[in-house]
Amino acid sequence: MKRIILVYHDLGENDKFLQVSLNDFHKHINYLLSKKYNFCDIDEILNAKKGKNIAIMFDDALINIKDAIKIMEEKKLKYNIAVITNNLDNKKYLREEELLKLNYASLYFHTFNHLDLTKLDENKLIEELTIKKNYLNSKYIVYPMGKYNENVIDNCKKQGFDYGLTVLPFHIPKKFNKYKIPRICINGYLDFNKFKFFMYKIGNFYLHAAFLKRKILRQDYLGK
Repeated sequence: MKRIILVYHDLGENDKFLQVSLNDFHKHINYLLSKKYNFCDIDEILNAKKGKNIAIMFDDALINIKDAIKIMEEKKLKYNIAVITNNLDNKKYLREEELLKLNYASLYFHTFNHLDLTKLDENKLIEELTIKKNYLNSKYIVYPMGKYNENVIDNCKKQGFDYGLTVLPFHIPKKFNKYKIPRICINGYLDFNKFKFFMYKIGNFYLHAAFLKRKILRQDYLGK
């Protein structure tokens, strides 16, 4: 049984750290389809007990992901979008009315302003964790930049969130901490062969080893 959440931020070829090309995204989806993955929302992937399960997630809801969304909608595949609620009127992001017209998307809360939650005082933290849009799934908080600490988790619990989504780069294990759910970030530095490698159990071992190495060396695992 496999459970993997893949995170995409933006489409393009100008910033490899945040973007993937549309061609590469299309290759990723076609590969996953060829391997008979089940495309899931987050509830489904966390509750999956068998099979190969994938959740495609777009963090931030940037306007450039429209072509990727078109692929998912045309193929009738479930996918997930993490929404920064204060950016809904920003022209660089998808508008609220666009999000609400999507047929196969599940929408999640990515905080109010996308600030580093670990650096906020209590009042500002509560403001960032307050959902003001009732169409967003209120069980989940998607940590901005994947950053959290125990104080952030405690406040997420107080605000009623049942799960927290990180960018710890692993497959979801059989037993997992509900507030430290791993997701693998995909960007333009990742070639197609390595993308395929990461889908396998040995690729998951590699991701764990690479993460441990960076932790020992005190390197930022969010960096390039």
